[in-house]
Amino acid sequence: MVTKRSFSVHIYVIAVAVTMALLLRESLVRWPLMEHELLPVGLFALFMLATEFFEVRTSIGARWIPSATVDLAIWILFGPAWVMLVELVVVPLGDGVIRRQSPIRVIFNACSSGLAAGVAGMVYKLLPGSGDLTTPIFLLPALVSLLLFSGLNLLVTGVVIALSSGQRISDVMGEVFGWHFLSGLLSTPLAAFFVFSYEFAGLWSLVLFGIPLYVVYQAHRLFEDMRRAYKSTVAALSTALEADEPYTHGHSYRVAQYAVRIGRRMRMSSQELETLEYAGMLHDIGKIAISNDIVCKPARLSKEEFDILAAHPAIGGEIVEQMDFLKGAADLVRHHHERPDGQGYPDGLVGDEISLGSHILNLCDAVDAMCSNRPYRAALTLEQCLEEILRFKGTQFEIPVADVFEQMVRDGEFEIIEQSDGAALKIQEILRKAAEESARKRARLLRRDQTQAA
Repeated sequence: MVTKRSFSVHIYVIAVAVTMALLLRESLVRWPLMEHELLPVGLFALFMLATEFFEVRTSIGARWIPSATVDLAIWILFGPAWVMLVELVVVPLGDGVIRRQSPIRVIFNACSSGLAAGVAGMVYKLLPGSGDLTTPIFLLPALVSLLLFSGLNLLVTGVVIALSSGQRISDVMGEVFGWHFLSGLLSTPLAAFFVFSYEFAGLWSLVLFGIPLYVVYQAHRLFEDMRRAYKSTVAALSTALEADEPYTHGHSYRVAQYAVRIGRRMRMSSQELETLEYAGMLHDIGKIAISNDIVCKPARLSKEEFDILAAHPAIGGEIVEQMDFLKGAADLVRHHHERPDGQGYPDGLVGDEISLGSHILNLCDAVDAMCSNRPYRAALTLEQCLEEILRFKGTQFEIPVADVFEQMVRDGEFEIIEQSDGAALKIQEILRKAAEESARKRARLLRRDQTQAA
């Protein structure tokens, strides 16, 4: 069944392909292909294809492939027509054969990359200083053209994502704009080294260039692997903290995901979203210092018990502050129970004294609590939850955050994540086995002591 969105996407892909074809025709007229360039361009294309195996996925969903650097070198050395043709060959092989993506996506990626590279290559050729490759003067038009390539690629791709997902294009582009800009700045000196190497060493430059490119790839990969390791550690810690309580396991994960959804809708930066996600996963870490008799009590807490439990945000903030890579999340953890009317805890902050991230966590914490089963009641529906949020808007919940939540619910963009006990059961099993092993060790030590005493 062809939906309105899929129809729009297909029309857009056709428009991009036609535009790319017209641009290729124009570039062939202005800068005709030379027969003697076929061999070096072919080797450059093979080199670019090899870089397709060195993809790095960032934590914000962007990807870095060294091929952009080779693109720049090709349009500097051989012109825009060649780089467009190379994109039309290499991208289908990379996305279609290596990554096995769908045909429509392969066609779009090839045409959008070819279009962006063609425009950037033509602009480079038209800028002053682009003809002299013996001096660094060509670096300025090279930088301009590469940033144009990154920006145009981002724009064309952002439109298709917006059409297919229903997101606003500004939100889609805002998430990865900084990454693309930084990637462009990084690729320019590498491409300049490539061009200079080719001018002096010919095709041997492919061998020379592969070394620094691989070093840069490894640096990117190690950095992203480290970030993923941090995130996995935080997720495991969060799951372990909730393993003893069947009604709250997965709570921190769900709060984190809800918070990121709302934060993204409120146009928070990628760095702010990452901090918000960490804070969401660890917002209840302070409960580790609270007795399980209170934390897991199925009935209503007494005033004394509530006062003890109310210390967990401050304790959690102090714990998170000790972790260097999580310091930005400490404030959010400490203040996730503060309220706009000043009736929250632990510091009784009011209105703007509370950070946006803390306001978001406060609402998401309540949403998950209401939409999850409890020993004393069944889960509320999303509509019932929304009614409660709106009832306490401006007192318990910040008005702009509540308004965004309401709009997302009305637009069908906020879905409840189902409770799952799989992760918690695994953690419980690990803890059980660890306890049994510890008991066995103590028994062996006791028997050894008794034997020695005898």
